[in-house]
Order: sequence, then C-alpha cells, then structure tokens
Amino acid sequence: MFSLNSKFSKNVLTLVSGTAIAQAIPLGLSPILTRIYSPNDFAVFAIYMSITALGTTVVSLKYDLAIIIPEKDEDSANVTVLSIIIAFIVSLVLLIVTFFFNDQIAKFMVDDKTDPAVLSDWLYFVPLSILLMGVFNAISFWFNRKEFYKRMAASKVMNTAGMTGIQIGLGTLSIGPIGLLLGFILGRLSSVLYLLGKFKGDKNTAFDKITNERMKTLSKRYKRFPYYTLPAEFTNVISNQLPVFLIGKYFGGVILGNYSLMERVLNAPITLLGRSILDVFKQRASEDYINFGNCKAIYLKTFRTLVLLSIGPTALLFAFSPFIFGTIFGPEWRQAGDYARVFSILFFFKFTASPLSYMFHIAEKQHFDMFWQIGLLIFAVISFVVGIVNNSIMVALICFVGSYSLMYILNLYLSYSFAKGDLKS
Repeated sequence: MFSLNSKFSKNVLTLVSGTAIAQAIPLGLSPILTRIYSPNDFAVFAIYMSITALGTTVVSLKYDLAIIIPEKDEDSANVTVLSIIIAFIVSLVLLIVTFFFNDQIAKFMVDDKTDPAVLSDWLYFVPLSILLMGVFNAISFWFNRKEFYKRMAASKVMNTAGMTGIQIGLGTLSIGPIGLLLGFILGRLSSVLYLLGKFKGDKNTAFDKITNERMKTLSKRYKRFPYYTLPAEFTNVISNQLPVFLIGKYFGGVILGNYSLMERVLNAPITLLGRSILDVFKQRASEDYINFGNCKAIYLKTFRTLVLLSIGPTALLFAFSPFIFGTIFGPEWRQAGDYARVFSILFFFKFTASPLSYMFHIAEKQHFDMFWQIGLLIFAVISFVVGIVNNSIMVALICFVGSYSLMYILNLYLSYSFAKGDLKS
C-alpha cells in the first residue's frame, strides 16, 4: 500500500507537493489567459508547441534516458555531458534548416484562411526552445539519479510560474500571441538557469572523469536508445501531435484553439503529477531490477497510486466538463469542455500507463515500445482520416480516444510483464 513512512512515498510526496504548485499556477491562471488571448492565438501557439515537441524528441538522441542507468556515477556523468553536447549539435542543425525552409514549413502547417507569416517568424525560436529542453532534461535526469527531488520540484514551479506570469503580463500589453511564445521560452530559461546553478554548485567529482573515449564507449553501450527509443518516441510524439496539425489544417483555428486548451488542461496532471511519480518510480524500479531481476512490488504500488489518483478527475470530467470549461474559461471555450468529456476516458488510461511504461527502458525492451508506438500512429491517422472524410471533428476524436485507450491497456500488460521479469529473452 501507499505508506507515508516509506522512502518511496516520501519521495513521491516531495515531488507531488512541488508539482502540485507548478500545476496549480497555469491552471489557476488559465481563466485570465483565455480572456486575454483568443482561440486563434492559442491555435498558433499549439502548432509552435507541437513542432517544438517533435524537435525535443530528437534533441539528445534519447541518451538522456540512459543517465539514470549506469552503476557508476562517472559513467552517468559522461552520458549527461554526451546528451548536452548532442543537444547543442542537433539544435544548430535545426536552426540551419529553419533558416532555409521556415516559410515552406509555416505554409504547410496552416489552413488556406490563415496567414502563415506569424508562425513563420516564430519558427526561428524553435531551435532555442529545443536546446533549453535538452539541457533541462539532461540535468533533471542527473538530479533524479542523485535523488535531488526538491530541486526537480522547484525547477518545475519556476518554469510554470515564469511562463504564466510573463504570458499574462505581455498579454495585458495587447501585443498578440507573441506573448504566449515569449512566456514559454523565458519560463523554461529561468528553470534551466536554476538547475545549472545547482549543478555547478555541487562540484561533483564524477564530472572530473569526462573523456571523449568514455563517452564514445557509453554511446555504443546504450545504442538501443537512439536505435529503438528515439524512433519509438518520435513516432509517439507524431501520433500525439497529429491532431494539432490536422485540426489546424482541416478544421480551422477556432476548433484547434479549443482543442489545445482541452489538451493543456488534461495533460497538466499527466505531465506534472504523472512525471513526478515516474521520476521516483524509475529510480527505485531500476535499482530493484538490477538487484533482483524484477521490480513487481514497486510496479504494483505505483499502479495502485496512479489508479486512485485518476478515478476522481476522470468521473468529474466525464460528467461536468462542458459546464466547467464554459464557466471557468468563458462561454467561447465551452466547446473545449465537449472535447474534454470525450478525452476523459483516455485521460484515465494514459495517466495510469505512462509512468509505468518506463519499464520498456529499464528492461531494455525498446523494440517492443517502438512497435507499440507505430500502432499508435496508425490508429491516429485512421481516426482523423475517418473524421475528415465525415467532416466531423467529434467523429475523429471519438475514434482517436477509443483506439488509444485499447493501446494503453496493451501497454500496461507489457510493462507489467517486464516488471515481473517475464519476456527476458
């Protein structure tokens, strides 16, 4: 059971307390944002965030996921530096691509009624956003390894507080959707600088043993991450962001703006609260798996915690989301509540399965994950093709939620099999 006296529970509560604040800030201030910015403003921001999400997936070639795995700190330190170096190289390459093709990318992403000029200008900021995420993730994984959970929680609060505060402040100046972009970048920058300051202050001796030869050796040792995890997660991001791209292209900015608000509200607990539980689970599960060949006990404890945390919000969203969204965010956002009712089912399965899916990495079964992600992408494409053919966004979303829910049930089955030590070959 979830005991407050266990180390696992205390670590979860440390992160949850910080991330609860981080989650409450943007959600609590969203009613202000939705009255400052229009659905069309949020639509442009959603497209930018989706492009950034694609770039963030490849920024460190997923070597950052391996930081927590090595037995020796010096090996982990080498992987950390390797991840940051790769992030700089990838971001530079993306900047060059953006310089030559930003206009073409912008025109491809929006419908015929939307001016692509705004998005075209924003694309120059994508490499910077991706670089900041790459550095943030690498240092966060190192701190996760060292169990510096208070720092990780503080960085999340700093990020969301800075982002939302700047977005509101700039929004009151009536400068348009650019306020959403600058808030996102400056909020992330503040959290990265905070982590870098703590990182530098530690003066960990493991980083005195960084060598090109050792980084090269470890890049080969953990080659499964770029070979299998990278295409798997890139496929996952494409399938998750596909609705943003297709809604913006075929259903227009107002519908995309409402969809993006719904997604933002529902993903907040998955991204922040679920990520906090993941940060603790992966550290304990990795240790148990190395020492005992399985981590069934901590898997089941985490599973029960996730189910208990998700049942209430799922029921609330299904019953009252149109009323909640219309009341809190304004009448023009009631449509987002209709979408939230449909997505409440998927929220339950995604919130429960996502943290536990780290078992694919711990058991080094990334090829299973890759095939699962490909299945997600196929179902996403089919769902929206059906919706576009029927000219109905609700048909597309219902098909999307139904197929994805089944896939997350399969994900839970596989991750539990790995946690028990099954499928080792």
